[in-house]
Amino acid sequence: MNLKLPKKEICKWNRTTMEESLPLLAIQINEAKYVCKKCGRAAADKRLLCKPTKLASLLEIPASPEN
Repeated sequence: MNLKLPKKEICKWNRTTMEESLPLLAIQINEAKYVCKKCGRAAADKRLLCKPTKLASLLEIPASPEN
């Protein structure tokens, strides 16, 4: 098994790359810190995403306006 993640973004992986890298992809998903604004995929390494944004920034709940 190949122990290195491919250098391409996840959305550009072909079927063979996906099958060979599935265990490593599972780690990326489990430890995800980024989500792609374009395709919705998640990963711990932002270089694996097309348009990465930090998950933490998306989880912040904006203050509700006072009435």
